[in-house]
Amino acid sequence: MKTNYFKHFCVVACVSLIFFTINQDGIYSCDLCSLGGFGGTTGAVNPISAESPKKNKYTLGYILEYQDWEAVNISKAHELHEEGRDAHARKNDVSNSIFFGYGITDTLSISLQVPYVERRSREVHEEEFLGDGQNSTGLGDSILLGKYKFYDKQFGLAGIFGLKLSTGNTNERNIAGERFEPELQPGTGSLDYMLGISANKKINHLIILDGTVLYHLKTKGDQDYKFGDIIRTTAGATFHVIDRDKKPTLNLLSEVITQFANKDEQDGKTIRDSGGTTIFFAPGISSHVTEQLKTTLSVPVPVFQALGGEHQELDFNVLFSMSYSF
Repeated sequence: MKTNYFKHFCVVACVSLIFFTINQDGIYSCDLCSLGGFGGTTGAVNPISAESPKKNKYTLGYILEYQDWEAVNISKAHELHEEGRDAHARKNDVSNSIFFGYGITDTLSISLQVPYVERRSREVHEEEFLGDGQNSTGLGDSILLGKYKFYDKQFGLAGIFGLKLSTGNTNERNIAGERFEPELQPGTGSLDYMLGISANKKINHLIILDGTVLYHLKTKGDQDYKFGDIIRTTAGATFHVIDRDKKPTLNLLSEVITQFANKDEQDGKTIRDSGGTTIFFAPGISSHVTEQLKTTLSVPVPVFQALGGEHQELDFNVLFSMSYSF
């Protein structure tokens, strides 16, 4: 039995490595990393998985996302700002989201995610306050998603469609009393559109593979600012360490997230220090604590960042979620 587990674990590792190699040919932060959860079909809450909830099934969930940014030289960032560049000194971002999902039929479901966001940074624009810490907090933009599973034979396929609603706060002010730049606001003020497709394949009772491609079409928001469109792909595997029929279960997760972002625009001009490609490797664990209660912990770490211009890089993400289905 131990030998079989080891063999299955090696398969998961190899599959993840293959996905990683494929995506190398291909942003700033993991945009929508916490979108409804993560970590394959056994993750805590995952409306973008091809797995579909049953008819009249409700899900309530909580999602925490923490993003930690690399330290920057404040003086250099200030000099870049004086040159008219888009310079920031972000420390970390924290998003606490409430999630609600509902199965309209066995193949059609909807979900709503409402976040509360805190962005911590250091001042790099005003000389009087250079290096001082500051917070931008408030309600973030909500995400409304629909998913339709249109194929479920040898593998599962589902279409994804959604909206990012302009519910977030866009009027937070910095330590100098000036309005924070769009990147540092909790919300964007824009109505965005999402369209994608998701697939899953059960190899056996121990291994499940997942893949998703999601296009995020951005529109102009507050301060005449338009964030660049994003194509996000995920590919991952779930390995059941403890059999699914037993509770609590234990699952190992291995996922690669790739993001391709176009450059931002403001007042009709392209922002030089924006856009680019980021690839994350996200190991994690998940568990069905009971038949209804599920938890997931994942740590997406950027393994490749090719960002536009002089742009601050992300060190790592931490994602945690809990959900209860009834």
